[in-house]
Amino acid sequence: MSKNLLDDLDKMITSILQSDGRIPLSRIGEKTGISHVAVRKRLERLLREKLINISTCLNVEALNARIAAILVEVENSKRLKELIDIFKDCPRTIFMTGLSASNLLTIIIGENLSTLESVIGICSLRSQKGIRRSEVYIGSTPIHPQFLPVRVVSNKESEVAPCGANCSLCDNLLSKQCLGCPSTRFYEGSV
Repeated sequence: MSKNLLDDLDKMITSILQSDGRIPLSRIGEKTGISHVAVRKRLERLLREKLINISTCLNVEALNARIAAILVEVENSKRLKELIDIFKDCPRTIFMTGLSASNLLTIIIGENLSTLESVIGICSLRSQKGIRRSEVYIGSTPIHPQFLPVRVVSNKESEVAPCGANCSLCDNLLSKQCLGCPSTRFYEGSV
């Protein structure tokens, strides 16, 4: 049996921060019964040991974003690792996990249904070589959680997307069916 990585105080602090990530350490100390210095030390340890991460998530409901779940069976474990390396940096990938030896599940996001469908058909995981079969489930705006770790790329100078797609050559971008990859200079969306 492994040791308990989070004690009761760590869990209280984490829970408080999950409710309000901007709460002052002194207020966390009041709620937990310890000093703000003790709270800071615990947070530093949790961060150092990579048990928590402090990040910014976007309100996908306000963005009116759509999501899709893509499940693929990959030809072999080597190709699976390659695909993970390619899509881990995709700004549309919100979640990715391996399922058994050669299956991969990803959750992707699009600003609208047309863009999401374009991404699924042209430059998503399912359109890559080495995919034996795939299933796609298009969803509406996520119900829970309301805030998701959508990557925002502030410096859009790249010519080519992380997956290798070139938006400037894409008919869907040219016909305005797709907003393009958020990491490239061709992106026409607001995120």
